[in-house]
Amino acid sequence: RGEAARVLAGIPAGELPPAQKGVLDKATEEYRQTQLVNADWPQAQVNLGNLYAAQGKIDAAVAAYTTASELNPWFVPAYVNLADLYRRQGEDAQAEQLLRRAIARVPDAGTLHYVLGLNLARQQQVDAALPELHAAATQDPDNARYVYVYAVALHSSGKIEQGIRVLKEAQTRFPHDRDILAALVAFNRDKGDTEEAQRYAEKLRQLNQ
Repeated sequence: RGEAARVLAGIPAGELPPAQKGVLDKATEEYRQTQLVNADWPQAQVNLGNLYAAQGKIDAAVAAYTTASELNPWFVPAYVNLADLYRRQGEDAQAEQLLRRAIARVPDAGTLHYVLGLNLARQQQVDAALPELHAAATQDPDNARYVYVYAVALHSSGKIEQGIRVLKEAQTRFPHDRDILAALVAFNRDKGDTEEAQRYAEKLRQLNQ
């Protein structure tokens, strides 16, 4: 019930019949009380923050995420969720400041570098984003998404050959990743290497069979 309440918390009250709204309100409060029982744990504060954010209670969500990071300054989800909340509020500059403080505390957290890289890219600071995305791909080498996004950023910044090299290396480690293969098709096609593009297109076709 509690998990269902968390997932459904963002549904506008007016979209539910009164009976269902009453059930949801009760389950949501039960979930909230469960998290409050464990309020001295950062994960419980993040859970509360997620609930409040889904309900549109922005100030309460910010307070919960902030409390989580105060309880454990090395708890990465607290920073990531708060940064995402700022992003959804259109406050990328504030999210950037938060992420830089977080990275100063937890410099080897690839997720923080990845989120900061995306943040900077949204702010049209691609040159500043590249080192962060590279750090994410390096610190979390088993995450294919990080490598893919780094390669796309390289390509977008004009570093086409470097982006292709990163993707080729990644494709050997993640041979079944469709995004990496699709990017290799597109990047090679764009630079006029039809043979290479067709080679990766065939791999992608076989994967999709």
